[in-house]
Amino acid sequence: MERKEARLRSDQLTELAELRRHVSSRRRDKSEIITDNTLIRVAVDLLLQGHSHRLHGDTEEALLQSVLPRRRAAAAQDGTGLEGSGVNGEAR
Repeated sequence: MERKEARLRSDQLTELAELRRHVSSRRRDKSEIITDNTLIRVAVDLLLQGHSHRLHGDTEEALLQSVLPRRRAAAAQDGTGLEGSGVNGEAR
């Protein structure tokens, strides 16, 4: 593996840590440590392998909206967005 630095917003860091704890608590096989970086690598693979054909836009927000499922993208545009949602879209 190679090192790559990425800058994340504070809400992303909070949600990422929450997701890591959630995933870790549900695991049966604990032979491999799941870290924030593990989840970031999974997210990058998901984008590159599963959604790269959908990616378009001129801004970070437009790029995000182009790959979000339509239901969540519509909620974000309505102002009910992803903010305040917890792991798996659950309300906090």
